Amino acid sequence: MPFARSRSECSVAAHMRCQSAQSLDDLINKDSKGGKGGRSAPAGRAPGVVRGGRTTRGSNRASPYARPNKTASTVSGDDHMSNASVSDVANSSNPVLKVNGESKPNSVAGAICNVVREHAKGQPPAVVATGPAAINQAMKAIAIARKYLLDEDSPTDIVITPRFEEDIRHSSRVTFVLEKSRPVRSVPSEDDLSSKEKTDPYKLAGAIAGRVRDGEQVAITTKGPVPVLIAVKALGLAQTYVEEENTSIKFCVGIVDLENPEIRAGPTSTYLHFHVITK
Repeated sequence: MPFARSRSECSVAAHMRCQSAQSLDDLINKDSKGGKGGRSAPAGRAPGVVRGGRTTRGSNRASPYARPNKTASTVSGDDHMSNASVSDVANSSNPVLKVNGESKPNSVAGAICNVVREHAKGQPPAVVATGPAAINQAMKAIAIARKYLLDEDSPTDIVITPRFEEDIRHSSRVTFVLEKSRPVRSVPSEDDLSSKEKTDPYKLAGAIAGRVRDGEQVAITTKGPVPVLIAVKALGLAQTYVEEENTSIKFCVGIVDLENPEIRAGPTSTYLHFHVITK
């Protein structure tokens, strides 16, 4: 389902619980209208791999992986509004959508867009997910929501900050803080980093941090629940590697069709493309 467009970014606030994909669909059908359809992204080269010999500076440095102390402005999965309507979420002080492994990305994307449309300040919700399957669905949903928002009369993009709610080394519960942004151009290339099931997230994080320090463009192309979780963890770890340098690592996500390097002259495959944004 290649809905992605090659550009992106996002921000946050509070919440709603999506107990199942069907419950979220019911909410959307009851009081909101979904996004518009998308068009396929152009096919590109096969996903890249972590380049050998690249510096992994900071990967062995002791870093504060544990969840930070919660403040009034911190969003977490505990903030979700169970059985709330999309309008209730949009009108809350900190909108949050909670996604599980059975949630439908198109339905979640529609809910994200409707929260943005109905919120007094146009603020997107945070998206909370636990486990590889839920995180994979959340990333697909945000990618589709980007497409919808970029297609509107006044296009906006979404940029993401991942916040793990427990020790990042062992936890798979994450809050994706979304921010609205001007459209960002993001095109897959053969230099993209790769995340696979056996990829070491610390080495991938070191590669991300190294490229960020060198002022290079950074992107990760991957597919599948576990590789996506590894990519998200690597992005969170990379932030800890560069935080003392006053650098902030965020990302936007898109859905792209690329040639599959494991299939000779075969059809393209659908991937998630993470484009890193630094400030």
